[in-house]
Amino acid sequence: MVDCPHQNSWRKQLTAEDPNDQIQFAVSISTDRDGFMRYTCPSCGRDFKTQIDPADLQWALTSYCRRSGVEIGGATAEPTAPRRLWCPYCGDCAESREMLTEETASYLKRIAYREYVLPLINRMFGGLADSLGGRKQSGGFLSVSIEFKHTRSPLPVRPMHGPEPADLKIVTFLCCDKKIKISEHWFDVPLCSYCGTRVELV
Repeated sequence: MVDCPHQNSWRKQLTAEDPNDQIQFAVSISTDRDGFMRYTCPSCGRDFKTQIDPADLQWALTSYCRRSGVEIGGATAEPTAPRRLWCPYCGDCAESREMLTEETASYLKRIAYREYVLPLINRMFGGLADSLGGRKQSGGFLSVSIEFKHTRSPLPVRPMHGPEPADLKIVTFLCCDKKIKISEHWFDVPLCSYCGTRVELV
């Protein structure tokens, strides 16, 4: 992992495996100037932020690659179990990938398609073209000619994530000494967003 404080982003080199090879690509997620990433609670719809966790994004991205890989015959490595987060507003608990904002989820899907799915499709159909292109068979009165052409699909423009505004206020959980960001006007946080413990805030 390479931290990019001047760009207010988190950058990670990820590897997605398929049966033939490994595909490596970089993912850059915008954080605010304090290094926090935005989430949205799927239950109450309110936004909060946590300090970025690489495992959250790797799990989500691998999930998108796996869904596409199953459809086209690929496979991806199984990541570690995803982190669960508790909403600081309503206390709802869900996997971190289920709390990604629409912008972040869309970005990860588009990155997975551009960097993993499309190259895999091009490789698959390129191999098919090589094996079928120009084959001719004849025997008796029947002659068969097979010609297969595949034009490699160009990569779409690489998607960008962010920028992320420096909004919300920082609060610290005493149980684990971890921080989140919540609305400036919110003062009743029922549970620790990281471990679910009912705690006091500083």
